[in-house]
Amino acid sequence: MKKKKTMAPEYVTREILKEEIFASEQRLEAKIDAKIDAKVDTAVQSMKDYTDSRFTQLDTKVDGLAQKMETRFDKFEHYFEELTGMFVQQNKKIDTSLKQLKNHEQRITKLEQHTV
Repeated sequence: MKKKKTMAPEYVTREILKEEIFASEQRLEAKIDAKIDAKVDTAVQSMKDYTDSRFTQLDTKVDGLAQKMETRFDKFEHYFEELTGMFVQQNKKIDTSLKQLKNHEQRITKLEQHTV
């Protein structure tokens, strides 16, 4: 026994065309949306990777600069301490010189009083 084939009408109605067009539009929109989503995801990931790499480079440079500045501040602090020590020594020498000068002035004054 042979199965009877359901025969589709040989003509296309307006409703059938609308349904086919609608179904095609739906499939096309799904493909377009998928491609757009894939491209957006790729672009976003690419931008994220680029930004991460740039920030990593920036962090490296900032860390290097911070190290250099710390080294230079340490040197500056050392030089400042040396200069402070030199000023203290010079002040002691000046104080000693002033005391000697005062003593010499007193001697000169006494000698002048004796010679007059």
